[in-house]
Amino acid sequence: MDFWNLYLTSNFTLGLAYFFVCVEIVCLYVFHLVAILYIKLCMHRKPSNVVREELPGVSILKPLVGVDANLEDNLETYFNLDYPKFELIFCIQDEKDPACNVVKALMEKFPHVDARLFVGGSRVGMNPKLNNLMPGYSAAQYDLIMISDSGIRVYSNTLTEMVCKMTPDVGLVHAIPYCCNRKGFGGTLEKAYFGGSHTRMYICCNMVGAICVTGMSNLIRRTVLEEAGGFTELGKYISEDFYMGVAAVRSGLSTRISSFPAMQNSANTSLESFAKRMVRWTTVRTSSVPSILILEPFSESILCGLCCTLAVYYLFHWDPIVFFMVHMLQWFLLDYVQLRTMQVEPLNCSKFDYMVAWVYRECSTPYYFLRGCLGNKVKWRTGTFRVKWGGYLEEVH
Repeated sequence: MDFWNLYLTSNFTLGLAYFFVCVEIVCLYVFHLVAILYIKLCMHRKPSNVVREELPGVSILKPLVGVDANLEDNLETYFNLDYPKFELIFCIQDEKDPACNVVKALMEKFPHVDARLFVGGSRVGMNPKLNNLMPGYSAAQYDLIMISDSGIRVYSNTLTEMVCKMTPDVGLVHAIPYCCNRKGFGGTLEKAYFGGSHTRMYICCNMVGAICVTGMSNLIRRTVLEEAGGFTELGKYISEDFYMGVAAVRSGLSTRISSFPAMQNSANTSLESFAKRMVRWTTVRTSSVPSILILEPFSESILCGLCCTLAVYYLFHWDPIVFFMVHMLQWFLLDYVQLRTMQVEPLNCSKFDYMVAWVYRECSTPYYFLRGCLGNKVKWRTGTFRVKWGGYLEEVH
């Protein structure tokens, strides 16, 4: 019996060691290679052979809360879109919000653009973003609905490219979150995250058919939303963007990634805001897709490296310190190559600044992940909510 137990234990340990070696190969090499090749071949591709007269109208919904130093510049990029038929619908919850004045000033500056402002919102569920957008959504003229956050800048041909991706078999076109060049360590930190881990997993998840959608900037058919129950049904969830992707697939259509990323340009790039967002997003992801609790940690460099280091030491007796350092160096270099591939304009940070931000991000991620998994309350926009399994929201008074 002791021999049999020893045999089983030995084989289990051996199998586990080879499993972690495979995880290392997939996470370090395959995921990076897929992401880099995808960015190189598919991103930042301008639409061609466009017949402007045949392009359908698009209603652009912009939910706004508060003002920062970059808001006016971000919103102005939408007034300058090179697209023949679109309307801008700005939605603000509070009439005293200073964002109202910013929008009104831009509407006066660009009188030729079809733009409207809706104030007050309409409560259709627990989701504050959808409550804010509901009056604008009800008044939208067109079947194609673009929902874009306040901190996003667009290129002049972004909308044209997204509409061209909206072929008859597509229900939703979404953009990979990225960020503009911004000053300070916080801006570099966001570059390291969104140009590295986030983009890599976003691309790979979509490549294998998993639903991975963010609500920073997406284009969706109104028919898809209505078949899913509209904002009333989606308003039950905190991750309405994920469930919009689910709705598109359930309607028999597919989702596609835009060639242009969602360029975040919020003026607030503090470490505190980054930490809060990482914790909140972890809580949201794990409540909506519980399997992330197990899978996501192994896609991060430190845990993946530690597991593989123990595995190769068990299998081959390689020096664990040397192996782990080589692992981290390779991960860093591949992340940097991926970032430079994603970046169109010159980086505004030095290689040393990027290295410091990358190390900080990698070392702090396990802590943020644990905080997000252990908590179920999130502060979002103007309220505090309790997130339940399945992504359901409950307001905390």
